[in-house]
Amino acid sequence: MTDLSEPLSPVRCRGCDREVRAGKRSPMQTSVQWPARGCERLTAEAGERPAALVPTCPELRDSIERAVREGRLEVS
Repeated sequence: MTDLSEPLSPVRCRGCDREVRAGKRSPMQTSVQWPARGCERLTAEAGERPAALVPTCPELRDSIERAVREGRLEVS
């Protein structure tokens, strides 16, 4: 189970401009908390499935990786 006791950092998705809270516990693991209105792209791709089962939003993934490269989000 992921330890979310460490604070998450705000990251704005370059695709939909929504701000999420994100944390990286390793280079391969990312935790994301969505605002009340989630990602429209993921919701559309999910169809009848829960949006959590859609692998990822490429724009959000790129935004999070950019935040790591720029030092705005640390891998802890």
